[in-house]
Amino acid sequence: MRLRDHQIEALAAIEAAAAAGEQRMTVVSACGTGKTLIAQQAAQRVAPHGAALVLMPTKALVTQTGHRGLALGVCSLSQTESGLSPSEGVMTRYPRAIARAMRVGGPVTVFATYDSLHHIQDAHDFHGLAPWDLVIADEAHRTCSAFGDGWGTIHDDAAVPAKIRLYMTATPRVWDTTAPDELVPFMERIPLATMDHREIFGPTVFELGMAEAIERGILADYQVVMPIVDDEDLHSILAERRPGTSAHHDRLRNAALQIAVLRAIAENGLRRVLVFHNRVALAEAFAASLPTTALEVGGELRIENLWSQAIHSQQSADWRRDLLDDFADPGRACAVLSNVRVLNEGVDMPDVDAVVFGAPRYSVIDAVQAIGRGLRQPPGARKKTTLVIPVYLRRGADVADLLEDSAFANLVTLLQALRSHDESFMDRIALPARSRSATAAGRRAIHYARPERAAQLARALGLELTVPAIGTWEQAHAAAAAYRTISGHLDVPTDYTDPDGFALGECLANFRLRLLLDRLPAEQKQVLDQLGMLWTAPAPTFESMLEHARAWAAVHGHLLVPVKEDIGGHRLGRWLATQRRKANTGRLPDSHQRQLEAIDPHWNTSWPQDWQRKYLRAKALVHATGWRFSSHSYNHASREDRAIMDWISKQRLKFFGLEEGQQDLLLQLGIPPLPDGVYYDSSYDPERHAFYGGLGHAAVALFMSRDGGCTRVWEAPGSTVG
Repeated sequence: MRLRDHQIEALAAIEAAAAAGEQRMTVVSACGTGKTLIAQQAAQRVAPHGAALVLMPTKALVTQTGHRGLALGVCSLSQTESGLSPSEGVMTRYPRAIARAMRVGGPVTVFATYDSLHHIQDAHDFHGLAPWDLVIADEAHRTCSAFGDGWGTIHDDAAVPAKIRLYMTATPRVWDTTAPDELVPFMERIPLATMDHREIFGPTVFELGMAEAIERGILADYQVVMPIVDDEDLHSILAERRPGTSAHHDRLRNAALQIAVLRAIAENGLRRVLVFHNRVALAEAFAASLPTTALEVGGELRIENLWSQAIHSQQSADWRRDLLDDFADPGRACAVLSNVRVLNEGVDMPDVDAVVFGAPRYSVIDAVQAIGRGLRQPPGARKKTTLVIPVYLRRGADVADLLEDSAFANLVTLLQALRSHDESFMDRIALPARSRSATAAGRRAIHYARPERAAQLARALGLELTVPAIGTWEQAHAAAAAYRTISGHLDVPTDYTDPDGFALGECLANFRLRLLLDRLPAEQKQVLDQLGMLWTAPAPTFESMLEHARAWAAVHGHLLVPVKEDIGGHRLGRWLATQRRKANTGRLPDSHQRQLEAIDPHWNTSWPQDWQRKYLRAKALVHATGWRFSSHSYNHASREDRAIMDWISKQRLKFFGLEEGQQDLLLQLGIPPLPDGVYYDSSYDPERHAFYGGLGHAAVALFMSRDGGCTRVWEAPGSTVG
């Protein structure tokens, strides 16, 4: 298998450390970056003619590695249970057999589970097993004493003697869940497990974190999606710590989770989804009924021919492999695989678009494994993985209330797991990325757009937020002052960039976060206050957008804002288009309609907006020049003014084919119809035609409205009405 650049770098670092005499060393490489291949190559390079022991946390990892060329496997699986032929690898659990196999000499690699480590120790103690040339501890964070598995024996050179120990992990630190609420403001959380002890783990000779792996295209970028389940009747069941004990409760939980998954699939275009459960019965029920639910929901959530299966430890190894092959089938439009503690650390499987956390509670380790599973991708794929965390919220509560809600405990666990992979995750979620370059990781969705929420989460997680610098204070002040001068306020959208390219919206969000974290100098706050700084970022409301509409109308005299037009970053054109759609379908409240009409009575005409725009240009021409319908003025006009004069002539000609409101607007400018225009009237009236024909072009034009309710009079200059 061809090595990738980062694997070559890691192996070079390992060889250099071994050559320098290091007896213990650590390699940190994010999940999905190929640590198993690095371990295999390290064994061949550091101990090319000797004995290497590779320790792994699961039996599945041992047998999986066997398919790549195994000499000896030590775990509780029999030869038959392993699915390996003797030529692929001999399975044993007997210390005497282990020692005898190692006496053959030559390069030999033994793969064993940590749980079988006592067999290795017995082979040393009672059967004369020689020291190892190299011991590799995979998923080495699991050997920390905090996990209480007894796997720390691997650190003891008396129990397992070795010339060199290589520790490999993706998560050198794993954080615990929340502290009691009353202690949260006063605690700086410490990791549940850490590999910072150099005397045990040696120096870190190579490190590739998640953020760097994403930037280099080795791992998928990620986004966090939190579909809300807020039915009050379901909440106590969905958010309880223990799964429901009745079939009724299980069905409710199942239905709510299925809707959350289908919504995430529909809204994010997901094709291959992995759902993590913690009970086999619930996983099987979820998988069996999901296709039916996908057909019954209708609308955008409906999916036909949805592939849905469950995978768990009660199935045979062959059956599980067949399921993974089916799940990987590229011909499937959408596939959902429900997993119960099978696809754990390091197990090979197809890359996925999304990982869904389906159980109401997780251990940090379970969550770490699940998150790492979703970040794998083929070389150069540049995909984005979606982490779906259903949030169960009481009806009427706001997402901001999560910190006070029992369901927040699960969210904290999952975010702590994410932190174990990527310590920069909170900054990357709380604020948008500053870089706009094509090579940088894509901008994250702003899931905590309110900085106060980011600060609360940081405190609850014991995080020290690193607030990224965005320009200098002088640049920020100048940009904010210029925006205030032009707009009259500092209600700046987060994604707004000013004409000079300064990210003012991000900068002001940065200042809000600094204030909440007590990192904003008092003099800077005072200056920002003088400019009218909004310290709580306001969400766009009808009233706030109406103020922007008034400001536009004050300058332009109307509300015919182009759809793509934005005002200081506020998408006013798009907002007005939405209000028009609501008005035309009867969904705009009367009070909103009246407020918009007070700004511009013709903000939502029944005739085309293009006609209204040209009318406004005609109105400006008439008012500016006092223009009347003469050939002299036409010949001396500019090209733009001639176009408007031509348009006016066309309106006079087809006057009686226009809507009544359009006719009124033309009359207000003193623009009469041409008598010939009667021929273009779809409701031709012979009597009216004769009347206009007798008066001629320069005569007084007089007619009755069609409903007979009023009389309209047009008088040409110099004419009289008799």
